[in-house]
Amino acid sequence: MNALRNSKIGAAIVKRYYLLTCALMWLSFPTYDVWFLKAFPAFAWFAFVPLIVYVRDREPREVFRASLVTGIFGITLLYNWIGQFGSKVPGGYIVILSVLMPVLALIFTSKIWLAEMLARRFPALRWAILPALWVVVDGIQSVGHLAFPWTYWGHSQYTFTSFIQISAVTGIFGITFLVIAANTAIADLVTVLGKHGWRFREQVRSAEYVCVAVIAAIVLLSCAWGALRVHVPGDGDRDKIRVAMVQTCIDPWEEWHLNRFDYLRELKRWSMRAIEEKPDLLVWSESATLELISYNFAMNRLNPFEKEVLSLAKKSGTPLVTGEIGVLDDVVNRTMHFQNNAALIGAEGTVLQTYSKIHLVPFGEWFPYEALFPWIKQISNDFGGSNFVPGYAPVVFGAVGKKFAPLICYEGIFFRLCREYRRRGADFFVNIINLGWTDTYRGHMQGFACATFRSVENGIWFVSAGNSGLTAVVDPFGRITASIPLMEPGFLVADMDFSMNRDTMYSRVGDIVLYLSLLLIVLLLALVCVQRLRARGSA
Repeated sequence: MNALRNSKIGAAIVKRYYLLTCALMWLSFPTYDVWFLKAFPAFAWFAFVPLIVYVRDREPREVFRASLVTGIFGITLLYNWIGQFGSKVPGGYIVILSVLMPVLALIFTSKIWLAEMLARRFPALRWAILPALWVVVDGIQSVGHLAFPWTYWGHSQYTFTSFIQISAVTGIFGITFLVIAANTAIADLVTVLGKHGWRFREQVRSAEYVCVAVIAAIVLLSCAWGALRVHVPGDGDRDKIRVAMVQTCIDPWEEWHLNRFDYLRELKRWSMRAIEEKPDLLVWSESATLELISYNFAMNRLNPFEKEVLSLAKKSGTPLVTGEIGVLDDVVNRTMHFQNNAALIGAEGTVLQTYSKIHLVPFGEWFPYEALFPWIKQISNDFGGSNFVPGYAPVVFGAVGKKFAPLICYEGIFFRLCREYRRRGADFFVNIINLGWTDTYRGHMQGFACATFRSVENGIWFVSAGNSGLTAVVDPFGRITASIPLMEPGFLVADMDFSMNRDTMYSRVGDIVLYLSLLLIVLLLALVCVQRLRARGSA
């Protein structure tokens, strides 16, 4: 009986081999920055092969079902850390995952299902349809109030420095397109071999072999070009600045006003140690201070906490970038709105510039459709969400003879915003972060993997200053030049050589791969409509 049961279980597992994709998705994004895990992103090149092979030529309903099941389990393995946002409320973790995971799984399902349906009508373009559609859907995810361009599939390749240099031309979408195209080509080859066996001589000229060979050649050429690109040396010490970052690991769930001077002592302790190494710029994290520093400075009514912060910059003679709470006066309605801000405090102890976060986290920092769905906003508030209003435009900060782009939290994953900063003359990015609420390594590492591409795409340095991590400096080629461990208090001081900065094609022309992919999908959908109209006319 046990043998029969085991055989039935084994048969069921084999029958649902597409679920192997879930495990491969999880393996493709390493959780820890450990040397032997740096090769795991190689799984991304064939992670979807089991699912693509399974859905080929099956009934549309089965394609949808298998894709949805894979999406739910695979997406949950990748993003389960997001549930930590509700962990302080009984059942909150489950509520968040039960709402968000099906939505993301449906987005995943739409890619697989629609690509398979189109590929059946245009089999010669099967290799290009899924990657093009994937890129288009990812592009849609990056716009609007609910934008969530997190962990595009190309982001998994952040450890393969030579290969990702091609994003200086194509952006992240070029990387995603190639990796998904490889999955499609390998799946097609596996399908052919499964039907006809390994008769190499008979099939060496088949479209499947040619497609795999062409994609492999493009990847190898990209790696060769990237290897040459990263070995271009800088000009030495002629154009360097030194930046210091402080990582305090303040608990984001603790009551700020009851503990703020304890937090300030911790910030000052690590800052003074960093200042001993004579940095040109000091950076604190997002939410390092939940005070109205810039507003109260403008109103000339600084409180003791705010005076100490400005005094630190003045006494050390070091400009300071810190997170704060901004205030937007609503004169018409006689009220005040709060914003998630970054403030630049000059070496004279004055507030020089502020930037208000444009891309607020949906549900966590604001809910744009509060008037329509007030009950959703109430749930968000119960889970600890904020009530910020977004900023309107990028603000380029200037200090120590350089221009830099302030980014707050997950704005480091918004490629268009970063490209706009570069077009406005930014010499480097400063990303202040507070992901302490995730309480996991996976959330930190995923966000950092996404952000490293901004340095390659735009050819400039990237400074990441996190409350709990990841605090690091990335050079214009996506290489981590300095970092400190996640979730450990400390400070980091590193030099940036601006002679390494590069102008990039991506900064000039933007997401050309997205535009070409959109053109292909629109043309194919138009052809499908024409075919259906003709079929109705002849019926």
